[in-house]
Amino acid sequence: MESIKKQLRQYIADNLLFSDNGPGIGDEESFLDSGIVDSLGVLELATFVEDTFGFEVPDEEVIPDNFDSISKLTAYIDRKTLARA
Repeated sequence: MESIKKQLRQYIADNLLFSDNGPGIGDEESFLDSGIVDSLGVLELATFVEDTFGFEVPDEEVIPDNFDSISKLTAYIDRKTLARA
């Protein structure tokens, strides 16, 4: 799961925060509450997850319980990849 967290942090830093300083995001930090991503950013994250981890993210699963922090998104990816195995 640490590999997933690292990939997510790097993607967010490079593509949503446009930061050269690396991703300084805590595991539990809310993307929406802290302004890290907006609604468009959540959609970009969903596309990144689909492309990177090889599964489709249904629209009804793009919710804060799955996409609002590194921890929540990592758990979501883990559940979805285990379900495919």
